[in-house]
Amino acid sequence: MRRQDIQLLALARQGDAAARREVGRRYLLGADGFPRHVASGLEYLQRDDPAAARIIAESLPLAELLLQQLEPALERAAQAGSALAQSRLAAWHALRDGSDPSPWQRSADAADLQLPAVALLAARHALATAPLAQLARCLNTAFALAGEGDDAARAGELAALVVEAVKRAEAEQHPLDGIAPQALLDSLEQRAMQNDRVAAYALGRGLCGIDCAAFGPEVFADHQNMRRGAAFLLRAADAGQDEAWLHLYRLHADHRLSVANPQMARFFLEKAATRGQAEAQRKLGALLLREATALPESEQAIHWLHLAAAQGDAPARELLDSLVLPVPHSDEDATTAIEQVRRSDPWLAIRLQLARVFGLTRLEALSVDPAEGLRPWGLVVGRNPFITQARLAAPRAIPALSAAALDAARQAASFFGQARADAQGAEGDLRKRSARLRRAFERLGLDDSMFFAEATSMTLEALRLGPKWAFRARQPLRLALAA
Repeated sequence: MRRQDIQLLALARQGDAAARREVGRRYLLGADGFPRHVASGLEYLQRDDPAAARIIAESLPLAELLLQQLEPALERAAQAGSALAQSRLAAWHALRDGSDPSPWQRSADAADLQLPAVALLAARHALATAPLAQLARCLNTAFALAGEGDDAARAGELAALVVEAVKRAEAEQHPLDGIAPQALLDSLEQRAMQNDRVAAYALGRGLCGIDCAAFGPEVFADHQNMRRGAAFLLRAADAGQDEAWLHLYRLHADHRLSVANPQMARFFLEKAATRGQAEAQRKLGALLLREATALPESEQAIHWLHLAAAQGDAPARELLDSLVLPVPHSDEDATTAIEQVRRSDPWLAIRLQLARVFGLTRLEALSVDPAEGLRPWGLVVGRNPFITQARLAAPRAIPALSAAALDAARQAASFFGQARADAQGAEGDLRKRSARLRRAFERLGLDDSMFFAEATSMTLEALRLGPKWAFRARQPLRLALAA
């Protein structure tokens, strides 16, 4: 560094205003013996000083001024009469509002304005603060100016901004109008191929003709491609866009489409259910229950229906209702009676309570093992060892229709699990339990209809076998699979 430069720097450090402005200017420009170092230059320039603001506004390119958040200095310099600052500020305001950039493209200082970079900054600003229509105009302007350079990073950032705009448009349930369809498609595909799940999800739906609030009908009007769309949906689902699994199920389950594949449809439905989609859980549970021929299959089906119902899915709840036999007697009277029984026979009282909340027959209530039969979703009445007829002795899975029913099952399991050693002596076999029940009812003046469901062997068999249950519950089943 020359002696005069060292002297100038010393004066600037001592607080000389003119020296500070000159040192700041040289650092910003990298001129007259000083290396370019923007941060150092800004340290020497007081931004509330009009002269310093003018140096800042005229020394840095417009894009850099905006990136450094120096718009106040640009405005101050423009107010102070700087023609360059006024031109830059006007260009920024025009691009920020999504105005036509043509006048600035034709101006003498177009290269200095760095219009493509500034347009990208304007779009980024609009994404955070402006209405959706203004954001679309800014993006359209950025696309119009993008051809002026071959900056791959800038093109990638523009594509990322488009995806964010699509995401916002879908959240606001309003189409992103005003952008050329091909520009939208190219940006989405670019980001989708880089594992952007939002882009892949939007592109997959559009190509498959699935409604997406972010797009008007013209965007994908000439670009329908079911196989390509399904591939992008799969990419989105694999990246964590869980809603895509259900779309894939619907596409592959539709025999009219070119991508129809029942095995893949079931796989996608299972994926959607596993990822917590209530509709998928309900449909998977309904399909499994319709096909069930053994207890494990019924249990798995009820598991999925229970998860869907817990999320407020009404059709799933209706299917669960169809598996529980009604016990129409008054809850208040039954509760009082159970408490009377509990004083002398707590095991029997628990069985009566389970019978009411799970719709058990008299035989099921007396033979169920609450500790063995407890499930996260309800209760399984196991095979009855005291009955020789297979149809009457077969196990049955019964869902809990309320939190109170599930609590009753857990309390019963806990009681019978802790008192298992005493229960055998206290309860005896099925014959002894029946005798104790009869004596308790006679003593208290109770009736079976207060606690037990009535059902024929054919009705019980229909609740155990999926195809027979499906015929019995065909209306709610149809609604559950169609909704």
